[in-house]
Amino acid sequence: MSREKVFIGIITILSVLVSTHFLAAQPDLGECNQSTKDLATSQLPKAQKAWKRGDFQETQRYLEKAVDFDPQYADANYLLGELYLKKGQLSGTEACWDKVIQACPDYKADLYFYLGVILVESGKEKKGIEYLETYVKHPERDPALVFQAQEILEEKQIVLRLKASAVPFNPKPVPGISTPADEYLGCLSPDMELFLFTRKLMRRNKYDGPAGGARLVEEFTISNKSNDRYPAGIPLRTPFNDKYNEGGPSITADNSELFFTICEPNDTGYLNCDLWYTRQLNGEWDPLKPLPEPINLPSSWESQPSISANGDLLFFASNRQGGLGGIDLYMCHRMANGSWGPPINLGKDVNTRANEKTPFLHSDSRTLYFSSDGLPGMGGFDIFYTRMVDEKWQKPENIGYPINNEQDNLGLFVSLDGKTAYFSTKQLSSRKDYDIYYFELPEKVRPEKVTLLRGTLRDESGKAVTDAKLELKNLKTQEKIDIRVDELSGNYTAAVRSSNGENHMLTVKKKEIAFSARLIDEKSNAGLIAGELEASGLRSGREFKLNDIYFESNSSELNIGARNVLDEFALFLNENPSVRAEIQGHTDEVGSIEANRILSSDRAKVVYNYLMQKGIQSSRLSHKGYGSAKPIADNNTEEGKAKNRRTVFVIKSN
Repeated sequence: MSREKVFIGIITILSVLVSTHFLAAQPDLGECNQSTKDLATSQLPKAQKAWKRGDFQETQRYLEKAVDFDPQYADANYLLGELYLKKGQLSGTEACWDKVIQACPDYKADLYFYLGVILVESGKEKKGIEYLETYVKHPERDPALVFQAQEILEEKQIVLRLKASAVPFNPKPVPGISTPADEYLGCLSPDMELFLFTRKLMRRNKYDGPAGGARLVEEFTISNKSNDRYPAGIPLRTPFNDKYNEGGPSITADNSELFFTICEPNDTGYLNCDLWYTRQLNGEWDPLKPLPEPINLPSSWESQPSISANGDLLFFASNRQGGLGGIDLYMCHRMANGSWGPPINLGKDVNTRANEKTPFLHSDSRTLYFSSDGLPGMGGFDIFYTRMVDEKWQKPENIGYPINNEQDNLGLFVSLDGKTAYFSTKQLSSRKDYDIYYFELPEKVRPEKVTLLRGTLRDESGKAVTDAKLELKNLKTQEKIDIRVDELSGNYTAAVRSSNGENHMLTVKKKEIAFSARLIDEKSNAGLIAGELEASGLRSGREFKLNDIYFESNSSELNIGARNVLDEFALFLNENPSVRAEIQGHTDEVGSIEANRILSSDRAKVVYNYLMQKGIQSSRLSHKGYGSAKPIADNNTEEGKAKNRRTVFVIKSN
């Protein structure tokens, strides 16, 4: 049973119990073998007679006198508890019935159930759980009530576990962005340079003239990072903030594609929400467009998009027919031709019979954060996370208390480095307005390490190359995706996981250009780094670097990363059978000239032999070590030395 249903179930139990007591005849007494003072027992018949004739004020007077004479008198406490329940005074019922159980543990089995429910609802989970657990094991238990007790127990025991393992939580409003106005529905670009959100404030329409009054408006707003801070931001220009109210944005790593939600009333007056998108070219956004069917459907609500950093996956929430609950999470794959495949329900491992909302896919494309009122948690909507392992979403985990509390917690998003999380709420504001807050994300629930590789494809003359493809390959799974190259500037950005032993290769793909690739492995720096890729023609005599061919000091042994690069280079040679090249090894000036020559020769030969093992004909390749004889940078700086320590190939013919 979902948390929402458990909560409703508790309230229903109490409301039915209270309403029943308004109509019920005098309840039967339980069994208790106790010694009671005569003055106390003498009040009970008077109270019962008053109850029978409906004089509840007199009933209460006699029962209160009875417990004054003997505070542990079980029958009087039981009836007084029933009377308080009849009036909806649950705290009085709790106090009286607790005395009954203490005096006579076997007075009535159902007391353990109802008192347990009252205690749980009043926030006294530990004691309430003890009573419910006692009831479940009681020989006179009611099977129907046992079922309800077990569901409440499961939920509340989870609450206790979460509270017992509370995580650090010190949320603070994002400086600059959080103002006296309402700010919500935010997102951070993967490179953390752009903050997009909705701001609600009073605004005067300039077309209404001097007599026009101010009105409450929602503005789709952007804040560009400056000096490591986000200013208040400005409303996005046309085509935004024009005809529609846009919100709930999500943007790709190259900041070129933006997905968001627009809600419009349809012909029947139903406020239907759909997913829309736009692309930025040369600094200008295209006209807004809705995503096609079957992503958007006329009969259902689609909202809260989350696009993967590389733009190949789209997540969203929808209440469409055929789901597992009220609102489910769905995922779409982008096809090779740029279109979107059909929505795929994330399945029963993520979705429940209740509601799942506000998905956020981190730039690692493996960690999904979302909110649910169907998974066990603190109450209302809690934030959960799940990871993709072997193409399967794992069992969601609660992000922790007090990040999650008894209120609804929605709309979490996480920085590129995984250390900082953001969300919007009015719970923490003294003004009770919505602000966007940030806090340090507990290490356990952080995503994988991500490298954001950014650069501009250029040819040998430095001119931007816009018609090449970039292929990102997972070297473990061999999965490939295309990375978009801007058709005007040649700019590209690729988000790559660089942890858990998964290596990736980013390779330039275009006919008649030299091999150019970059390895991203677990040793790669997290965060934003330069891509160092080029798309230069296969011109004889030109030197091309084999990126990421590294050797240990005074060693010529290839590491796993170097072998990964050479595997891709072998594929390039097979795809270009006319290319003949010399493998060259170069060093810096540290050490003797002869030692460097020998070392560079050994390294070039190791690369040559590895390519031979991959099936490249020996007639197509040669190898030579040049030591420190051909520097390309200043050997007096560490940066220059690093550039001089290189393995390259030189085209001999093509």
